[in-house]
Amino acid sequence: MKYNFEKEFLAQNENKSDATNLREKLSETEIKKLLEEYPKLSDDYIDYLKEIGSGNFRECQFVVQNYLFNLDDLGLAEHYDELGSGIKFFGDNYCGDFSGFDFDNNPELVVEFWHEDGTICETNKTFKEYIREQMLIDDNGQDERE
Repeated sequence: MKYNFEKEFLAQNENKSDATNLREKLSETEIKKLLEEYPKLSDDYIDYLKEIGSGNFRECQFVVQNYLFNLDDLGLAEHYDELGSGIKFFGDNYCGDFSGFDFDNNPELVVEFWHEDGTICETNKTFKEYIREQMLIDDNGQDERE
């Protein structure tokens, strides 16, 4: 399993009684449907949805969706310049910024959309590297909140 450490980390560092920390793992049928629509989808993202699941973590530190979306899906396209049809988002930080993949360039690496200026920033991180950062796991596997 690719996300054993992250699952253990969340089990130790999340408030178990906080309903915002509930996540839903995707079934093989749901994964198959997602891959049919997005065949270049990152294996890291797919494994995450299978092993940890979609939803919030760390009391709404970040949310990972079990579907991909764009600004048009959110009704925000008219407020920003065209990003390109290859940009699809998987989550957000609850501050108006979205995280996703650029299927026209390198779909293995995460990009961020910054709502302040409408730019796309390349993180140069795989989904797993990126999601560990969002979970506030430092390079030594410790909780950055402490």
